[in-house]
Amino acid sequence: MKQLTKIAFFSFLTVALICCGCSKKTTEPEPETDEEAIQWLIGESPSYFNTQDHYGEEDTTDGRPGVFSPIITYFWFRELTYDPQISINIDIVGDSAYVSWFGEFKGNLHLFSDTIFPPDTLIEYTKNFTDHHNRYAIFKRLFHQEEDPMHRRGWRLVMVTGAEMTSEINRVRIDSVRLNCTHYPDTLLTDPLAFFEKDDIITLSPEEKCSLTVYTNSDSVNVDHLFLHSWRRHIQHHRHEFMHIGDGIFSGVWFAPSNEAGAMDVIHHSAFDMIDKETLDDTEGLYDSNAWGMPYKVTTSY
Repeated sequence: MKQLTKIAFFSFLTVALICCGCSKKTTEPEPETDEEAIQWLIGESPSYFNTQDHYGEEDTTDGRPGVFSPIITYFWFRELTYDPQISINIDIVGDSAYVSWFGEFKGNLHLFSDTIFPPDTLIEYTKNFTDHHNRYAIFKRLFHQEEDPMHRRGWRLVMVTGAEMTSEINRVRIDSVRLNCTHYPDTLLTDPLAFFEKDDIITLSPEEKCSLTVYTNSDSVNVDHLFLHSWRRHIQHHRHEFMHIGDGIFSGVWFAPSNEAGAMDVIHHSAFDMIDKETLDDTEGLYDSNAWGMPYKVTTSY
């Protein structure tokens, strides 16, 4: 039996220092090409390009434990064991740049399980995983190169998509997500890779109550698992399991972050995470997952 260890969190994107509204200085670094300027802007916009919030340990307060066979998994998490391999393709056509962002994430899935309920002694099982992430963005040249106060050759991020994360071996699939709340009544999301204007990101009030329905290809007898990874009220890294209500449909209730430091007027990511039943419930089941990463923010300004 292995001992539970602390997980080292890391970020593969770094935030560059931007001097907005300042006079241009000869010592300030500037990109030499349009492609380099866009690469810098991607690195300076980690909130829009983050896809890894659902890796690492999370708070599972108020999550429901399952009783499964042949093992009962009481706690689990993913651990990244290699730096993500990121590939960015930039296609510039006139004053528009079309960006394809791809990532390969490798690590271990840790299961802490027993064969009985309640547990006697938790045993750790590990499974290797490889997830492939992708998302897209559009940049526009909105300033003349010599007049750009940010010194990015006039380029700005104007449109972006959510992200889709799929395991190397994949059967499970999320088909759509229905959001029902005060600001987004009966809103159906059918494609995580659909473009939206940067300023049209999903925007909620502090602690806004959201009813969520997720439609999947899960078998109704051997039901797979569906989780939401997101900031929930006062808990920044929270994981909650959805309830299967039949025909591959899962439902849950989520509350937006509270009005507190670090939560307001910044970009957050939620991840709707579908995991194959045998991945969590069987020591020999292969890792199989499909997740949608959806950005949002919380504000009191409407």
